[in-house]
Amino acid sequence: MPDEAARKQMAIDYARRINAGDIEGVLDLFTDDIVFEDPVGRPPMVGKDDLRRHLELAVSCGTHEVPEPPMTSMDDRFVVTPTTVTVQRPRPMTFRIVGIVELDENGLGRRVQAFWGVTDVTMDGPADATHPEGIRA
Repeated sequence: MPDEAARKQMAIDYARRINAGDIEGVLDLFTDDIVFEDPVGRPPMVGKDDLRRHLELAVSCGTHEVPEPPMTSMDDRFVVTPTTVTVQRPRPMTFRIVGIVELDENGLGRRVQAFWGVTDVTMDGPADATHPEGIRA
């Protein structure tokens, strides 16, 4: 199992890679059968193909993530990261989320849960007419 430092680094690497638009690099952090719930309460994305589509949309929307220091669990399985996510399109928005990642014995994420609700989102400006409303963040 990955140690605490490795689990924390995985969360930081995720943010750095998504901010850089490195979709392949992000996918390398997860198992082939990843279950990704964003947000919790919506049907999860399952597998790297589903996750790739989600990441492509996130990158095309100008997503930028600023994680706070990650926290881990004593059972060597989880990393929890409060994060501020900004999206530029279809309109500037800011999300306050808490991400929980369960890692496998090799340090790859096998389940991700992003917790955020309607009151955790602020609209920061006018909509961008080039992108449809209602996209999934």
